[in-house]
Amino acid sequence: MPNPDNQLRRSLTLPMLILYGLGTTIGGGIYALVGKVAARAGMLAPLSFVAAALLSAFTALAFAELSSRYPKSAGEAVYVQQAFNKKSLTVIIGILVVLNGCISAAALANGFVGYLQVFVPIPDWIAIVTVTAALGLLAIWGIGQSVITAAVITVIEIVGLILIV
Repeated sequence: MPNPDNQLRRSLTLPMLILYGLGTTIGGGIYALVGKVAARAGMLAPLSFVAAALLSAFTALAFAELSSRYPKSAGEAVYVQQAFNKKSLTVIIGILVVLNGCISAAALANGFVGYLQVFVPIPDWIAIVTVTAALGLLAIWGIGQSVITAAVITVIEIVGLILIV
């Protein structure tokens, strides 16, 4: 249905956003990285997770404050624009946010491929390109469909953790 005001239609709900964030945390933080962190940190792995949680808490509190003061989309770019009023700096921050998303997506795809290869022995690059293309097509289909898919995967991840515990 066309939108006469050229406004984006709000299609995300709070539960879907919570499941999306939880899924990224569980998928990337628990399934993909715990073993690598434990291998590198050894006996200090629990301490490294506590330190990461404390740093994340400060970041979360800062973003909570900023998002309540400037409730607009574009997050970091809006905050930099409000703080420094420099369009060039705002554009740089926007580009860095996009690059951060690309790097995060690549890390998650790479982590997923490690698990995929347990069931399907295919070369890394084929699996990564296929997974990335499939997720790209899902994103093109729509944000609502993407978040619903992420929510279903999150529930599967949670069930997996419950079965392990």
